[in-house]
Amino acid sequence: MKKKLFFLISILALSCTKDETNNSTDKAALNLVTGINCRQTLDQNEIVLKLGNPNILVNNKFKIYPNPANESVYILAQENVTDVWFVSAKPEKIHQELNFSSILNTNLYSEQTISSNSNFSLNGQSSSNIGVNIGTLTKGYYKVFVKIGGEIYWDNLYKYENQANNEEQFNKINDFWN
Repeated sequence: MKKKLFFLISILALSCTKDETNNSTDKAALNLVTGINCRQTLDQNEIVLKLGNPNILVNNKFKIYPNPANESVYILAQENVTDVWFVSAKPEKIHQELNFSSILNTNLYSEQTISSNSNFSLNGQSSSNIGVNIGTLTKGYYKVFVKIGGEIYWDNLYKYENQANNEEQFNKINDFWN
């Protein structure tokens, strides 16, 4: 009887060691998108539409537009951008009330980790205004990482397929986040 009781207690203890209350994606996961900022141009009067709670770190260092995009995106930075990486990401409607500015920082991801997970990259750049042809990337969400002054910043981007129109794509994205 003591052996059975010990066995049951052991199984119970082992089953309780896993934190079952936190089974969602880590809030700092490299491949997580929790929202995007939609922008068509860099017009100062344009209203940027925030969908979800974007887990981004731009610190007013750069802007990417248009977002969503299908063939080309442009990166406009305050200083020269030396490297750009596009990392495929998964959208999840989690952490919507979290203040990401309290956990995200330029040292969160290593350059090696970003590079090894990158679907597309531009290295050795030296410009504050970069145009990128993303036509070969598959439809979906991406984290766009840029290296500025030795620091890494990022924004979230949605790439749609060429045959769809902007309004149709925007409605699909908007419906997902609302």
